[in-house]
Amino acid sequence: MNLSDTFPPLEAPAPAAVRPWSFPDHARPVPDRRATFAVMLVGTLLSLALSGYAAGEENNYYQMPILAGLYHEPQFATDPFIQSLRFYASGFWQMLSGSANGPHVYTILFAFQILSRMILVFSIMEWATLLECGSVMEVATFTALVLLSSTIRGFSNAGVGGLLISSFTHSEMANGTMLLALVWAGRGRITASLAVNGVTFFLNAFVGVWTLVPLVFIIWSHWRHHGVAGRTLARQAAWGGGILAAFAAPVVHNILANPYTREAPSFDYVGFLQSFFPYHFLIWSTSHREQGLLAVIFCCGLATASMLPTSRAALKAALWGAASVWIAGVFLPFLSHSRLLLNLHLLRSGSTVHMLSAIAVAALATRWVFSGTASDRLVWAPLLFVLSCTLKIFMPLVLVLLVVRRWRPAVAVGLRRYAAPALLLAGVAFNVALIYRAAVSSRVAVQKRDDWQALGTWARAHTAVDALFLNPPGISWGMGMSAKNDAFQDGLSEGAPVFTYFSHRQSWVSSPAGAAVMWAPAYYPTWHARITEVRALKTLPDRLDYAARNGIAYVVDGCARTDRDRPSPVSDGFASFPPGAPNHEIRDGFSRAVDRSIVVVQRSIVVLGPDPC
Repeated sequence: MNLSDTFPPLEAPAPAAVRPWSFPDHARPVPDRRATFAVMLVGTLLSLALSGYAAGEENNYYQMPILAGLYHEPQFATDPFIQSLRFYASGFWQMLSGSANGPHVYTILFAFQILSRMILVFSIMEWATLLECGSVMEVATFTALVLLSSTIRGFSNAGVGGLLISSFTHSEMANGTMLLALVWAGRGRITASLAVNGVTFFLNAFVGVWTLVPLVFIIWSHWRHHGVAGRTLARQAAWGGGILAAFAAPVVHNILANPYTREAPSFDYVGFLQSFFPYHFLIWSTSHREQGLLAVIFCCGLATASMLPTSRAALKAALWGAASVWIAGVFLPFLSHSRLLLNLHLLRSGSTVHMLSAIAVAALATRWVFSGTASDRLVWAPLLFVLSCTLKIFMPLVLVLLVVRRWRPAVAVGLRRYAAPALLLAGVAFNVALIYRAAVSSRVAVQKRDDWQALGTWARAHTAVDALFLNPPGISWGMGMSAKNDAFQDGLSEGAPVFTYFSHRQSWVSSPAGAAVMWAPAYYPTWHARITEVRALKTLPDRLDYAARNGIAYVVDGCARTDRDRPSPVSDGFASFPPGAPNHEIRDGFSRAVDRSIVVVQRSIVVLGPDPC
């Protein structure tokens, strides 16, 4: 059954007399720049409020050492994880290597987060233009609905691709450039779209590879539906491909120069992914609920795009292209265990499906908001807003709404009078609560990060340059790991990604460090052996004995050791010491017991070392 038959396009409204943004044709007038900037600024602030922000979260574990250029320091010369970061497959971070040293890294990351969101909002506004949102109010409404959409909040289903998340990473910046490449391709600007995809590749190589597929679908759509000459498309593609290659060249060179990949992995790569983080790669690691919800989101995008009166061909082609990449990711691990192919993270391309579906739903809702039909404006638009901009689990009801509206578009006058205020109040209240929750979550994350920053600052000032630390390894997201840490150890590791950056000291092992195996498979034996051993350590005496056997100078734990070798409770922000412990001196926010070599950092972190502090 053809979706366009079930959901026919709406009647196109008469064009307004004055439009700051025009329809997508070659005779596009100059937009109102002040209105454009105002919408972009408000959209950026709204997106930040919805997601919250806390620099130094888990993904920054890989990027902050690059910003500090730690692989140039002699104490890291034998650290395989830190050395592997020289070959991190993002030209963006390599360009910034060695540019930060100290707390101002948070300012740098926040500035990039703002830039990332501005690019995203600008690309959404470009989609508004393509989908014929003509007035400033239409563009602003469309932009707000996309940003409020439940489908671009957090992570994508059945692939865990980052969308609007609470920290800055290059992958999320690539979301904006990816959407920009697709919308410009939809306008027929093939050269510009491929050039922007080169920027996407420079930011994140595998996102640049994914985006080529929906771009090809859009170009094919231009050729088939709009009669654009194949020679014209080929000429534009050649120019754009040359620019793309120029942006991709430094990233490809860095990948090829990586000495850690010159030997084929001596282990089963799929087995490693399953034990480390399978959700980007292996479809059997995701639940049927996740897969079903992604399918529903795709169908919502396709159905709502089919109801748009014009310019829907590019959006539908992009949706089919993005879905094709995800489907290829489903079958890939059954066909090949190639590290190079699996590293494309194809299941993460579901994030593109999420964003394009949000755009399609928002475009239809915007048309209903400004419709001349009272039922659309007062009932169907508010109802679509509530279903698409609150809980993601409501997305199946969007399909039901479209069918019901098709069957019975007119709504009784009495219902129209009260539906809009009630529905809008519910949707706004939900999103205000969401913003409050994001703010609280960010504040908690910053507090935990600050504890580890204080520990790192202390370590840099008071320990030997070559001192080695045994930190809580962090949460394991893998399947089938033989030993898991307890909840207390997992909670203690929150905020730990900033430790290495601030301490300039080596950590023995961590769960997130396993990601380096993807670009440095030679690191696998070291990481696997260490993480398996450390996860088997269940008590503080076990960890201290293990540290002594392996020449580890300091053990970081959550509480001090008592005479019974059991954890003592934490009170008033400091760990309590056993009876008979020496007097404490408080200095610069730390509690110090000199003859026991115990340093207690604010709240719950304790360092135990072999020598007096």
